[in-house]
Amino acid sequence: PQRVMPRDDLLISLNEREFIVKALQEEELRVDGRGPFDTRPVSYRFGPKDGMCEVQLGDTRVLAVVSAKLEPPSGARGNEGTITINVEFSPMASPNFEPGRPGEQAQELALVLERAIRETGAVDVESLCVLAGRRVWHVRCDVHVLDACGNIAGAASLAADAALLSFRRPEATVSPDTQLITVHPADVREPVPLALHHLPVAITFGYFAEQDGLVIADPTVNEEMVIGSELVVVLNAHDELCAVRFGGEVAVNPSEISRCVRIASRISKDLTQDLKKAHSAWEVERDKRRVRRHYGAEAAANPDFGLPGRGDHLNPAQGRDQGGQQSPQEQERGIDEEDEKEDDGGVSNSDEDHEDEEAGDDAIEDYNHIPLGVLAPCQSDDEEEEEEEDERSSKKKNSRSEALKKTKEKAAADLEDDDILGMFDAAAKKRGEDSGGASEKKKNKGRWDNLPGDGDSLAAAIKAKVAKKQKKQKR
Repeated sequence: PQRVMPRDDLLISLNEREFIVKALQEEELRVDGRGPFDTRPVSYRFGPKDGMCEVQLGDTRVLAVVSAKLEPPSGARGNEGTITINVEFSPMASPNFEPGRPGEQAQELALVLERAIRETGAVDVESLCVLAGRRVWHVRCDVHVLDACGNIAGAASLAADAALLSFRRPEATVSPDTQLITVHPADVREPVPLALHHLPVAITFGYFAEQDGLVIADPTVNEEMVIGSELVVVLNAHDELCAVRFGGEVAVNPSEISRCVRIASRISKDLTQDLKKAHSAWEVERDKRRVRRHYGAEAAANPDFGLPGRGDHLNPAQGRDQGGQQSPQEQERGIDEEDEKEDDGGVSNSDEDHEDEEAGDDAIEDYNHIPLGVLAPCQSDDEEEEEEEDERSSKKKNSRSEALKKTKEKAAADLEDDDILGMFDAAAKKRGEDSGGASEKKKNKGRWDNLPGDGDSLAAAIKAKVAKKQKKQKR
């Protein structure tokens, strides 16, 4: 037989040892007030993700995490997935536990859990097959002991069962044409839970060397220091024996072992029932979160959401036509419309309305307020000089463009003058100029006061004036 693993981090005095033994012998009571076969209260905390659960058995705390990944099948059976269980004793659970490679006690506990879960077929491994001979799901359960305060095996088995019960693997489909495997995320397709046939539960018994037949169930850490032998019995709710582990120096009568197995059967049924109740409550909360993610928080809070006749899945107008009750979104929309009508037609003089408006304005101001130091950091001197140079160059460009614009306007005016003169020349050619008229133009050249009154002489004078002006501009 194996020895019970000692706890180097704990020391118990002779008086405490004698008190524990005498209390059981004389009063059949334990230090914490329980009877010999009473168990400590159990609490479950699922989440935040699927496949995670923390179990607290008295002061003992164990965390189990389940994960899965696609791998090629191992062994001769290509249509079956695999499941492995790893146990880790955290150093914060006890100074006796060291980080790194699992110790002897962790390996023994992992062996017991693998026998109870994998070898008894608690998980349907055939349902883990995706493509026979090529890809199957490999499920891994990691058990972490957080506080070692007695009966670690019982708390670890409950944590592993709860994590496997709450775990959901992604749904995978295979293309019939290309044989390609597609793993769908949780927001596209609902994950698939594991197919569990039963939930094995470990119950620990402790035997004392001081008296034959003196045995307790679910020992605490101080009682583990006093007992001489330890028996771990793993059963399910169907009274099926999954695994047995015995260790210690005290010899035990076979009839005592049979009695402990019968007691363990009753305890395992109660613990399994409590576990299923806790898991059902977690599933309800999980469904509410899923509804809240798709339809909003009001739909998750309303127990009548989705019932026949309500028309929650229809448009608001269609739901009212079918006689269903208004959803919370419709009620809020109606209230907003009434508020808008009051704002347009009526005036509210109540103090509460004014306070709400002031609070809304403050909220808007707070929302719009953004620290400028974050958006516009301080600029260096070099950056400021570059900006000044850019401004100067832009000014120079603008001045050049304005000068070019002015010159173009002058040229256009000159062209207009030329066009006018050309018109006068055409008119003069039609009428025909005589020599007398040309002499009169020479005499009166440069005098604007004595310009001739006829059109031909006036055109000649204007033409001479424009030509003179053009010569000056060329100079």
